[in-house]
Amino acid sequence: MTAIDHDEICALIREAAAEDILPLWRNLEDHQIEEKRRNDVVTDADRHCEQRLSRALTTLLPRSLVVGEEAVHADPGVMAALESERPVWVIDPLDGTNNFASGSGPFAVMVCLLKRGETLGAWIYDPRADSMLMAERGAGALLDGEPLRLSAFPESTQAISGALSTRYLPDELTPDAQAGARKLGETRASGCAGYDYRALATGRYQFAFYYRTLIWDHAPGVLIVTEAGGTAARLDGQPYRPAAATRGLLCACDPQTWRTTIW
Repeated sequence: MTAIDHDEICALIREAAAEDILPLWRNLEDHQIEEKRRNDVVTDADRHCEQRLSRALTTLLPRSLVVGEEAVHADPGVMAALESERPVWVIDPLDGTNNFASGSGPFAVMVCLLKRGETLGAWIYDPRADSMLMAERGAGALLDGEPLRLSAFPESTQAISGALSTRYLPDELTPDAQAGARKLGETRASGCAGYDYRALATGRYQFAFYYRTLIWDHAPGVLIVTEAGGTAARLDGQPYRPAAATRGLLCACDPQTWRTTIW
């Protein structure tokens, strides 16, 4: 198993955020923002942070590969690295870019380390709060060095709250999702998976639902939530595999809540 130097990885993530993200927070010029596709932007902060982390992490772990969100946008062939026997860093340099570009929040930096399709380590960093979530497979999850442990949610269905993102949901599934949401408590689409996974792993949310499940958006959070004692599975109950092209993902604080929130 690949040894994980959590202290060094956390330091590299913090450095990238300090150098490439925070200086541009509410200081972006028009030429530093580009629309990748409709309602989806990329900024200089995304690009520079990903480039810095790619260099630093592959130096830290020689022979490792990188799958970064912006690199994949430029060349989808980068995804082939996930099939390698070598360790692979998956980087979302600025999760919640639309929020960041509009001068609002939340946003996060997300990194995970995979080998042979299995997530070994994960890190989600909130630059504004200087707060780090992290996990290692089989070793639990931590928030700023303190262990996280989820427990069964004891309240009624109407008290269950969480993240419900229907942005990429097919039209034929939207009515079922909306009907299911009406049975629950407060639901929110934050535009930042890193924020949603933090809320779930710390007990503020009881579930998080997504239809589009790009690896950089979800592999880090799924490991953190499951290492904290939560449940994650595809909508048909099958296990979450980070590199799979399958759509639909539901994470919850416990198995019963998972079953309650699946429509």
